[in-house]
Amino acid sequence: MTSLIEQSTFQHFLIGLLAIGNNISAIGAFLIQTRGLPRAQVQRMIAITCTASLVMLLLFMQFGTAVLGFFGISISSFQIAGGILLGGVGLDMMNARLSNDVDVKAVDSSLVDRQALDKAHLYASAVVPIAIPLTVGAGTFSAVILFADLGARSGSQASLFCAILALVGLNYLVFQFSSRIVKFVGEVGLSVFTKIMGLFTLAIGVEFIVRGLTTIYRHLQR
Repeated sequence: MTSLIEQSTFQHFLIGLLAIGNNISAIGAFLIQTRGLPRAQVQRMIAITCTASLVMLLLFMQFGTAVLGFFGISISSFQIAGGILLGGVGLDMMNARLSNDVDVKAVDSSLVDRQALDKAHLYASAVVPIAIPLTVGAGTFSAVILFADLGARSGSQASLFCAILALVGLNYLVFQFSSRIVKFVGEVGLSVFTKIMGLFTLAIGVEFIVRGLTTIYRHLQR
């Protein structure tokens, strides 16, 4: 029980979510989408993106385990599957090239016709693809479901809720200062940060796999 409590602190949840659900890789797409827009419109896009991310994370926190139960999927099986997914994401982040760090999160600026985009389309892009899946995607949702189960068993749901709020708040600040961040750290800095977060993501994936296999092994021993 002590081990379970130690692994369900606010810091543990926040580090796990920050490694997977940070929006550093979405900065490029965000800057392209908001290029030349009035500041008020950019602020609205940031608000929509962060709100969409928060709503989705809270939905998966609240109903994720219930959905697994509905489909008859055990937490142990989902831990292994989620761990493999997170491990793959982490490896991709660590092996990413400088000029193409996040292939799936890139947006071709030639495809963005500012005059052809109306406000509705522009704000929709704040939800898809910037919020989902660029900021929070399958890996983040898997982690939230597993953290929610851990929080339910250790009585630390409040810590997970606060960690989600902190993650969204940090992502909000990154979007607010995205232009300055890119100018300050440059492409190399963003690449190094992505690789470090990839290492954390890989470690979290391994932890989930080990935890799932351990639970299954204990059941087989009975």
